[in-house]
Amino acid sequence: MVVGWIVANKELLKIIYALAILFICTLIVMKADRLFKISDYQGIRYFRNAFFFFGLSVVVRFILGSITTTNPETYSIVIRFFFEFFTVVASLFLLYSLIWKKIEKQKKHHSLLNLSALTFYLIALVIVGCDWVLKMYFVFYLFQIILFLLILVVAFKNYLTLRREYPFLKVYLITVSAGLVSWILDGLLYLTGENKIIQMIVYGLSTIFFFLFLKGVINLTRNGKKKR
Repeated sequence: MVVGWIVANKELLKIIYALAILFICTLIVMKADRLFKISDYQGIRYFRNAFFFFGLSVVVRFILGSITTTNPETYSIVIRFFFEFFTVVASLFLLYSLIWKKIEKQKKHHSLLNLSALTFYLIALVIVGCDWVLKMYFVFYLFQIILFLLILVVAFKNYLTLRREYPFLKVYLITVSAGLVSWILDGLLYLTGENKIIQMIVYGLSTIFFFLFLKGVINLTRNGKKKR
C-alpha cells in the first residue's frame, strides 16, 4: 500500500526530495564557509565547493528537469549534460578536499578559479563528452563509483591515523559509504531499468549522505565557536 502510494505520487515526492537536498546543500555551503573563515583551513573551501555543485546538480536534475518544453528531446540532453557536469565537478572537489595538502605548495586565493578547479571542469567535460560520443551513459556512473571509492580509501587512511584526534572521521566513513552504495545502485538502475524499490533505497542513501555531512559541519562549527 505504501509503495503504491509512493509510485502514484512519484513526481511530487521527487520535487520534495530535491527541495530537501537543496536546502541541506545550502546549509552545508553556508556553514562550511563560516567554518573556513574561522579556521582558514583550505580543505574546507573545497568541501564547501563540492556541495555548491551538488546543489546545482540537484536543481538541474529534479527541478529544471521536471519542466515541460516544446522540444523535450533536446531539453533532456541539455539537462543531462549539466547534471553530469555539476555532479562530477562536485565529487572531484570532495576528493580534493581530502588530498589538497599533497598537491598545493602554496595558498590559492580563489578556490573556484585556479589550476586544480579548471582541471576538474576539464575532466567533467571529458566524462560528459564520452557519454555523448559513445552513447554510453554508464561512463558517468562508473566514474562516480570510482571517485567515491577513492574518497572512501583516502578517508579510511585518515581514520586509521587520526581517529583519536578527530573522532568524527568514523561518521565521515559511514557517510561516504552511503554515497558509494547509492552510486552503485544508481548505476545498476541504469543498466537494468527502473526498479521502484531500488530507487527508494537510492534516495534514502542519498538523503543520509547529505544529512550526515550537514550534521558534521554543524558540529564542527559549534566546536569552532567554543574554542574561540
